[in-house]
This record gives sequence, structure tokens and C-alpha cells, in this order.
Amino acid sequence: MRKFLIYFFAFVFICFILPAIFTKQDMQVSASSNENQEKKEENSSNNATNDRANIETNDEINNYEYKNYGTIKLLHKSTGETQEVKLDTYLCNVVSAEMPATYELEALKAQAIVARTYTIYKIKNKKHNEADICDDSTCCQAWISKEDRLNKWDEGKRQENWQKIVQCVKETAGKIITYNNEPINAFFHSNSGGTTEVPVNVWGGTGYPYLQVVETSGEDSYSQYSSEAEFTNEELLNKLEEKYQDITIDFNNQDDIKILEHTDSGRVKTVKFGNHEISGVEARTILNLRSANFEIIKEERKNKI
Repeated sequence: MRKFLIYFFAFVFICFILPAIFTKQDMQVSASSNENQEKKEENSSNNATNDRANIETNDEINNYEYKNYGTIKLLHKSTGETQEVKLDTYLCNVVSAEMPATYELEALKAQAIVARTYTIYKIKNKKHNEADICDDSTCCQAWISKEDRLNKWDEGKRQENWQKIVQCVKETAGKIITYNNEPINAFFHSNSGGTTEVPVNVWGGTGYPYLQVVETSGEDSYSQYSSEAEFTNEELLNKLEEKYQDITIDFNNQDDIKILEHTDSGRVKTVKFGNHEISGVEARTILNLRSANFEIIKEERKNKI
């Protein structure tokens, strides 16, 4: 009887109690495993959220770091003062001075790249002793302060326009135009009169192989595509005498005022005024014309150019 009870309790322990113990342990392990998995997923989610937050934050504060041109020295011609300013901050002032903010974003981005290229070229080929570049458009390139620029825009458009300028500079950060791994001398203009000109015909020298005569379509819709300047015989002579005191013109002789030669782009290369033959570029300067792409029309007692 005693042996029977021992066998009975052993049977109950093996069949019922022992499995229950292992099942409970398995449940604890499983629950622990699930809990750890949930923690891992939570940590992973938190890490992903943190990563996204870091990316967003980095995007917000990201500024392109120029290795050699982080800041430039800007000469203000009107005051003679030199200001040190970040390159892309300076370019916002340049782009807003050179091109209307109402233009397409891609046009403004192209202007930003050209202006950045021109600036770095000037840094590498200094024209001013104590500065990299000046704010005079007739010497370097146009510049306007942010305050003055905003005041010239309608109040309701100021923030939108400025953000557009900033966007085009930021999205082109670090981009310039090069030739043989060097920044080009990136001349630019508002209107080429339908055809560009090679620099050698404007400034002389050896020219630039990357700047050639090309047609530029669509410019005839530009509001300042063409203009006229009228001079009486006396007015014309007086202007020419400021440069050439010995000049004489026989206004009755049709050959005394005459275009002698054109460049490949169709601009005046050489023009005759009485006893002097001068370049079209010089005539443009003396007579304050908008371009050397002009023609001469003679009327009764006045010359119209």
C-alpha cells in the first residue's frame, strides 16, 4: 500500500505538476522575449524618429562650406569702406540687384551661378587692392542692400520675393562655371540685341575661347530691346570734340559720317566721323548709346543714331 502511494504521487508529479512548471517558465520566457521585442521596436522607432529629426534640423541649418571663399571683401564705392561678408549672403544682394524677383526660379538660379562664378574669378584676379570686388555695376557687378531691396518691393511681396532669391542662391550653393578647371570670366548682360559679341571686339586683348558669337532668341520682346538717340549736327560735333578736339566734319559730304565695318555679330566695328575713324564701342561711349549695335540715319539737319 505504501509503495502504491509513492508510485501514485510520482505519477501525478510527472504527468501534471512537472509540465505545468515548464509551461509557466516557457510563458515567462516567451513573455520576456515579446517584451524585449517590443522594446527593440520602440527603440528602433525612437531612433528612426531621432534620425528624421536630425535630418530635418540639419536641412534647416545647413550652409554650404566653401574651402577658400567662405567670405569676401566687398568695397562700397560710394563710401570707400570695405565690408567682409559671407559669399552666398553677398550673392543674394547681387541677384536681387541684377534680376527681377518675378523672373522664373531657374532663371534666377542661372543668375546666381553666373554671379558666383564672376565673383570667384574676381577674387583670383584682383582689381582692387584691399577688396575682392566692388558694388559698382560699371566696374564689377551690381549690389543692393537687403533693406534697400525690400523697400523697393511692394510690402505684400517683400518676404516672398526675398525668400525666392535666397532659395535660388542656396539651391546652387558651390556651383560655378569653369574652363580648364578654372572659373571663367562670366560676363553677363540683360539684353544682347539678339546676338552676343566676342569680348575682344569690346575690350581688346586676346579674347576668351569660351565666349563666342551666338544667337539669343526671344529678346525682341524685351522692353528695352531697341532705342533711339537724336543729335543735331552741332550736338554731334560737340560730343565728338570732347574726345577729339581736332575733329572736323563736312555734313554735306555723305561719306563724312559712315559705318565702315561690322563685327561678325553685326555690331559696328569701325565708324567714320569726318577726319577720324573710331571703333563702334568708342562711339557708343562718346554718344552714350546702349550698344555698338547701331545704325546711322541722316535726316535734313540732324543725325539720328
